[in-house]
Amino acid sequence: MEPAGIIRLPRRRTDPFELDVANLDAAIELVRAGLAHRVRLVGLSTADDLAPIGLARAQAADIDFTVDRHHDAITLTIGPRHRRP
Repeated sequence: MEPAGIIRLPRRRTDPFELDVANLDAAIELVRAGLAHRVRLVGLSTADDLAPIGLARAQAADIDFTVDRHHDAITLTIGPRHRRP
C-alpha cells in the first residue's frame, strides 16, 4: 500500500470577488477540459463585476458565455465549447 499524500487545499478566500473569480475559473476549466458541457453560476455576490472578466476569459478559452437576468437574480452560463470547423 502506498502512503497517502498530502492534498493542499486552496487558502480560505474572504473577499467575495476573489471567491467568485475562483468559481468562474473552475467553471471555465471544467468546460475546457470536457468534464462539463455547460456550467451555470448562480447566487454570486459580485456577478455584475464578474461578467466582463468572465466574458474575456471564456472567449480566450473558446467557450460560450452568457449572462441572464431574471428580476434581481443574475446567472452566468459558461459553455458549451465552440466547435471547430
